[in-house]
Amino acid sequence: MAGVLDALASYVQNMLTEMAKEEVSMLLGVSGEIHKMGVKLADLKIFLADADRRNITDQSVHAWVRELRDTMYEAMDILDLCQLKAMEQGPRRDMGCFNPLLFCMRNPLHAHDIGSRIKKLNQRLDDIKARSTSFNFVILSSYEDSGRKVVSAAYPSTVETTGGLDESGLVGETIEEETRNLVDVLIKDEQTHKEYHKIMVFAIVGPGGIGKTTLAKKVFNNDIIQQVFTKKI
Repeated sequence: MAGVLDALASYVQNMLTEMAKEEVSMLLGVSGEIHKMGVKLADLKIFLADADRRNITDQSVHAWVRELRDTMYEAMDILDLCQLKAMEQGPRRDMGCFNPLLFCMRNPLHAHDIGSRIKKLNQRLDDIKARSTSFNFVILSSYEDSGRKVVSAAYPSTVETTGGLDESGLVGETIEEETRNLVDVLIKDEQTHKEYHKIMVFAIVGPGGIGKTTLAKKVFNNDIIQQVFTKKI
């Protein structure tokens, strides 16, 4: 469970970093609350390894972990919504004329709604962090750091390296298969939801170094995706 939570926390923190670069939070006027969310998640993330160790036998810890997981999913939903609203509000190079729909999306009520949800989420995170003190969690190495130690032990520094990049070693031997599967899902959902004017969001999550960016790039550059989707960001 902690491995999943660690991946979720990393995903949310990466989104916060990207949003800061693109000034998404500034556009929506919720930069302060989003920054607080990132700090709180970072504080809680250090307890995940110990929480997982005690999660199996301690029911109270199990409930705490489950609540933290649900809160992280809520954070992902909010951040996805932030990005969608910002894309809808932001200037478009290809917008040749005034678009009344985009103009309506600049309504400050949207920013107020998102800000309120983030505020409530931060309150939940405060409560979760306060309850964590009663468990006396020990700060253990994160799953990502543990993974690096295992790799270092299995592959000593004396092993010769090559100038080429072995893609299978980074993302697994199934990267091509996973790319095809995700492309199939995207195309199928695009055809299904196009009639209803819905926007589907697919998140690629996982520990650092597992190959999330490589997979996303492979899907984005796929020939079929390039043909089916006329607009890409």
